[in-house]
Amino acid sequence: MKTKNKKKNDIWIVEIEGPIKSGMEFTLADELESYLHQMEAPKIIVDLKKVPFINSAALGIFLNIFREVEKKNGRFGLCSLTSDVENLLEITKLESVLEIFRNQEDAFDSFQD
Repeated sequence: MKTKNKKKNDIWIVEIEGPIKSGMEFTLADELESYLHQMEAPKIIVDLKKVPFINSAALGIFLNIFREVEKKNGRFGLCSLTSDVENLLEITKLESVLEIFRNQEDAFDSFQD
C-alpha cells in the first residue's frame, strides 16, 4: 500500500494504491489521524481507485476517522471505489454511514459547498 497526499484549498485528498492488508492499516490510521489535528473542521477525501482489497481493520479505521471528523463538524468521504471494495461496504452496511462518491471530482465539488 502506498499513499499520495495533497491539499486543495482546505481539503485533504489521500490517494491509496494497492491492497490494504494486515499491518498496513496502522500506518493508514496514523496518517489519517494526523489530518484531524491540522484543522478545526477537517475535510478528508480518501480515493480508493487503485485499491483492489481492504480488510476489516481498515473498514474500522475509516469508521473511526469518520466519527472523529464528524465530532469536529468536518467531513470524511470515500471515492472511486473498486467493485470489490464497494461490495464489502454494501455487505457491512457502511455505505449507508460513510459518504461515498463516484470519483474524486464529485467528492471535491461536494466538499467545497
